[in-house]
Amino acid sequence: MAVMYAPDTDTRESGRDPIDELLALRESLDFGKCKDEILEGRLIVSPLPVLWHERACQWLYEELRETARAKGWFLSRGAEIELPPTRDRIQPDLTVITDSDQLPMLENLIPVTHVLLVAEVISPSGVREDREVKPRACAAAGVPFYFLVDRLTSPATVTLHASPGKDGYAETHSVPVGAKLVLPEPFALTLDTSALPLPR
Repeated sequence: MAVMYAPDTDTRESGRDPIDELLALRESLDFGKCKDEILEGRLIVSPLPVLWHERACQWLYEELRETARAKGWFLSRGAEIELPPTRDRIQPDLTVITDSDQLPMLENLIPVTHVLLVAEVISPSGVREDREVKPRACAAAGVPFYFLVDRLTSPATVTLHASPGKDGYAETHSVPVGAKLVLPEPFALTLDTSALPLPR
């Protein structure tokens, strides 16, 4: 994982916004297929995921697919979300988007008001970001649910954060992989995590 920091300048004196500078830097560089996010004034470039990561994302996609179809939601694995008030920009492993037919079809920046759930499958290079930074930023921005698949705990766990507020999520429900996890309304769905493959 590579990290680039916003210039450490007083924006009142320079007249420049450090987040705008990071966005301009990001546009000027070619990161290929890597994920690039802005968190806490840092541009973070993460390597391509391993096969297990992709299989875990696919598991969650399959678990949510029927409910999403019935509710008219869109499941995206390529969305970018700007999180006010921090202006962090994240690219979740999976995003549940509401009313996607009201969004521009040729853009990937999704307004947070259309985001129902953000899901991350944790990687060794992004432990702090996925466990602490992103949930805090998503809660402050009002994202209703933050979902985390964490193979680095012992045992591996699946966690749902709910009830967002400016100080984080008020509710956290975590189960070991193999148990069942209830997603409340508007999902009204029980995930069977025994179907989640773990690395051999």
